[in-house]
Amino acid sequence: MNDLLEDANISENEVEEEERATTTNATQKTSTTTFQIHKKKKGVFRKEWLSMKEYSKWLQEVKSDSTQARCKACLKTFSVYYDGKTALDKHMDRHAHKTCMKTFEKATLITALQVPASELDKISAAESVLVYHGVKHGHSYRSQECTTNLVKTLFQSSSVAKSLSCGKTKSRSIACNVLGPYFVRKIIDELLEARFYSLSFDSSNKGNCKTYPFAVQFFSNVGVKRACFCFHLGLIEFIEDPYETATDIFKNVRKVINDYQLKLENLTSIGADNTNVNFGEHHSVFKIFKDELPHLIKGNCYAHILHNGVKHAHDVLPIDVEGVLCKIYSHFSKSAKRIEELKEYYEFVQSEYRVSYVLRKTLLRSITRLLEKYEPIKLYFLNQQTTIKNQRLFKSFFDTNDGLCVLNFLQNVLTEVHRAELQLQRTYTTAVDLHRIISGLIKKLQQRLRDKYFGNNTRAILKQLEEIDGNKAEALKQSFESFIKIVIEYIESYYDDETKQFYEKLSFFNCQSIEFLAWERVIDVVDLIQINDLDKDELYNEYCEIKFLYDNLIKTGIKLSDQIKLYISSKKDYLPTSTINDNPHNLFDNDEDEEGDLTHKNQNKDEHIRSDQFWSYLLSMSPNSTPNMKKIISYIFSIPCANAYVETIFSHMKHLWSDYRSRMDIELVDAELKIRMNSDYPCAYVYKYLLSQPDLLKKIRTDEKYEQKKRRDIE
Repeated sequence: MNDLLEDANISENEVEEEERATTTNATQKTSTTTFQIHKKKKGVFRKEWLSMKEYSKWLQEVKSDSTQARCKACLKTFSVYYDGKTALDKHMDRHAHKTCMKTFEKATLITALQVPASELDKISAAESVLVYHGVKHGHSYRSQECTTNLVKTLFQSSSVAKSLSCGKTKSRSIACNVLGPYFVRKIIDELLEARFYSLSFDSSNKGNCKTYPFAVQFFSNVGVKRACFCFHLGLIEFIEDPYETATDIFKNVRKVINDYQLKLENLTSIGADNTNVNFGEHHSVFKIFKDELPHLIKGNCYAHILHNGVKHAHDVLPIDVEGVLCKIYSHFSKSAKRIEELKEYYEFVQSEYRVSYVLRKTLLRSITRLLEKYEPIKLYFLNQQTTIKNQRLFKSFFDTNDGLCVLNFLQNVLTEVHRAELQLQRTYTTAVDLHRIISGLIKKLQQRLRDKYFGNNTRAILKQLEEIDGNKAEALKQSFESFIKIVIEYIESYYDDETKQFYEKLSFFNCQSIEFLAWERVIDVVDLIQINDLDKDELYNEYCEIKFLYDNLIKTGIKLSDQIKLYISSKKDYLPTSTINDNPHNLFDNDEDEEGDLTHKNQNKDEHIRSDQFWSYLLSMSPNSTPNMKKIISYIFSIPCANAYVETIFSHMKHLWSDYRSRMDIELVDAELKIRMNSDYPCAYVYKYLLSQPDLLKKIRTDEKYEQKKRRDIE
């Protein structure tokens, strides 16, 4: 090939010399026959030739000499001094050039198809982040495929955008076989490093499919969060099982533990709802585990305990408030005509009508809404004709002040219960906070009984009733007292003396406790939890070191809360997402409620110091010199006090597994939930993060992401 090019180069130079001599002779002959001699203009290379279709593939400018041109195919230079553009056509018609162009075009095609490794990584990261974005925001895979095609059309000039190929099958494979397992693996790695963990579960039906999510809680090196923080909550498995006996659930739990190679002896607690199948005395999931692990702690859901306590106490009230609320909701929910009639009564009492779905929220919120618009609703039902049964119910409720008195009493008492319930549902509430919340609620309710205080509005209505019918007023007072007593008794049936003593000792590890970092309290907890490989003598030295560190932190001029915030922010270079993870009710609830701090269960004041974040900060100051203290902290903060996190998984499941996406199988639902619950990365950050994970990019880029599905099909 090189010889051929050299021969072509020599022969073309000879031809050019001949042509140059011929041109000179012709010019001389012409000049003898004409009266005026025309001076020939020199030829130069013109840049517009590079954009012409017939020359653009092989033509190249010689910047050092404007009278020369270079052929990239033949690797030779020729003159355009005399013929200009004609020299290009003559060169292009030569046999040697045509031969070289065949080889040159093939080589150019191969080079064009070879995308640089860095660009391949960008393409893989872009495809993956589109899947991540779709999963986080509940997009269907058909929508994702359309988005990919739209991006390719809008950004045709981008080499990354035009190379995207992320259809439904590929997107599903990335979610199921790459991203889902990856985020679970990250949690398991952190869990193994933390050592101690608890396992929580729940069950729910989707049509005829019964599902069980399994979540872990453990202590990590940064604060409390549902995916990556210190007392860490993360979804590790989501399975389908039609059976719900204690033995079947136990087998599923053991399978999860074995599949992820977790050590059973490091399991500190089992968290679940307070049902007999989970925590029954003789045969339950907890009892079977307790036979194997005598140290296991019962992880009751105290948020459910408070809810059920109120539910049991309703039976002693003279009026079924919940039944009345249901009837009111049923009366208005499917009738536009009735709502228009109700608006007339709002105008009559000069009140603004506002849409209110009574039973969409908690009982407390329903009662509050009814009390806010009590007068127009009362007038409506006393003047409207309904069925005989409903008319009798509404007349008995609205015709006297008995119903109004009960409503005001419930609003006043349930506010305290609801506040405690929301504190238990917060993502950062831990076992060290439980005693303060439950004991504080019981003391407040007991004080109400001693003072016979049922709320100021209730007191005013009772005073009016005493003047009309003293016996009825006294009966209402006794029912109110019985209501509070039953709530207290129900809570204490779970939070008995033994349980109270256990959580009271743990509460001394709360950084806001009066006896925080008292050695007597530390050793009490050590004797209580019984960690086998704990060196108690060395523990005291570590305690002294941590005590000195804490005293020095207090003496600095910087607020402790600011120090902890700075530490937490230094552990990550992104702002975590919170719209989905922290408040899943926002996914389905567009009601504009103004309940302030009370209803925001994840609220965290700037000055509030979270105990888990405080301990992570304190232990990080001397990480290698406090191994025994870290074991104690890891054990304590792995104990759950509510099952709220597991229940939020069902809220996310309802959002992603909707009627519009009814064809999703359990494997895909499992993968999407793992991505949603175990990652708080913003979508824009995920792209940068993936570029730093070459192994993950390789799996996305190659057919490896399909292999798991193939293996399952074979099996």
